[in-house]
Amino acid sequence: MSVSIQIDKNLKKPLYLQLYEDIKQKILSGEISYMQRLPSVRNLCKTLNVNLSTVTKALSKLENEGYIKATPGSGYYVVYSEYQDKIIFEEENLVDAQGYINLASSKLPYNLYPIEWFKDSLNCAIEEYSPQIFDYIEHFKNPLKEYLVETYLKKLGIVTSPQELTIVSGAQQGIEITTKSFLKPGDTIFLENPSYLGAYHIFSNMHLNIVSLDIDQMLNIEDYIKKFLPKAIYIIPFSQNPTGISYSKEYKEYLCEISQKYDFYIIEDDFLSDIGVDEGILPIKAYDKHDRVFYIKSFSTVTMPALRIGFVVAPRHLSEEVAYYKSMADISTSLLIQVSFYYFLKNFFDKHIENLKVYINQRQKLFLRLAKDLQIDDRLFTQDVQGIFVSFYLPPTISSATVYNKLKSQKVLVQPHTCFYHKPASTNFFRISFLDCSEDELQIAMQKIQKVLNSAYQKEEV
Repeated sequence: MSVSIQIDKNLKKPLYLQLYEDIKQKILSGEISYMQRLPSVRNLCKTLNVNLSTVTKALSKLENEGYIKATPGSGYYVVYSEYQDKIIFEEENLVDAQGYINLASSKLPYNLYPIEWFKDSLNCAIEEYSPQIFDYIEHFKNPLKEYLVETYLKKLGIVTSPQELTIVSGAQQGIEITTKSFLKPGDTIFLENPSYLGAYHIFSNMHLNIVSLDIDQMLNIEDYIKKFLPKAIYIIPFSQNPTGISYSKEYKEYLCEISQKYDFYIIEDDFLSDIGVDEGILPIKAYDKHDRVFYIKSFSTVTMPALRIGFVVAPRHLSEEVAYYKSMADISTSLLIQVSFYYFLKNFFDKHIENLKVYINQRQKLFLRLAKDLQIDDRLFTQDVQGIFVSFYLPPTISSATVYNKLKSQKVLVQPHTCFYHKPASTNFFRISFLDCSEDELQIAMQKIQKVLNSAYQKEEV
């Protein structure tokens, strides 16, 4: 593939720096792809009419930053891939990052895990329902389903029945069985860009036609719906992962109305709204007058990830299909976990959420104060911080992988934007979460982030 690499000798900027920036931008945009061979040094010198020193200096800088690698006798090849960042992060997130300040993780610190309360709940389940809860299939009226329908969901403004609710082993499974229940290969689905890549991979593996809307295009979604006529949209309405934005009540109502008008379904992914219910923050499903919303709820983030418990509330006429695909996936979610979680929801969940809200509110206030004091609040992508995620803008020519590696070398972990984009990035940023670190650690990390951000923007202005 022929690539046009350009410099402008009329600019005051050094030629080697222009060459470096042009090649890097083409790598980041995907114009020059992973493992593609760059034009030879001789060819670059000839076509750009520059000396050998200019080319070798630019290529050395790219190699030092991990974008390219020299292969003896063959030339320079692109070794940077957007998936590098995903692999690096995912591997580190699976183990405790000893000695690091972890602003990449979205899990609660261990001291907030409701372990003792869950122990009591587990004992109640065994005493009341043993030995049936150690079977595959329910031989009794499931108390979890009944409680979710009659008590929990009513607090969220959702009225449904046990027949429309399917218990699932986490949000990932909920997304997969929901998608299979009403979509087929070739159907068009919308999702935010950036967004949760786990959902994107499910849609891609099903060979759906994926239309990605940049997050700032979502307010004009009706224009795109008219053009592409989707069968569904996938959306994270509260503390969107990764940007941290939250949609308004008016926008949720609007989505429900246009879903009926243009005949599409909404797949709503809710992992955190429990902390906002008392402030009137309700799911999209609460405004679903036309039975167009698949509501997927996971408790992993607000309790303990390994419980792998959640549920799907489907439109009435598709609930049997969702239940069918769930049974095909793994027969059923552990009855031991289901019944134990029922007792936890009934007896301890509200107390746990109150503790969690106090903790998150304290961290939000500390983060915003630090951002203001360090004068980096103007670099925030997330303007109205309501949840647990916050994103910082980066200049378009500064790789988030470079920022990731700089902060990592200073013992601070963040998430680069390539963990979330499923098409070329429209906004360059990195994401942090302030859940799994102490207040002192957050302060230290923010000071390091300030220096890295200031350095990035100074380079942009050169």
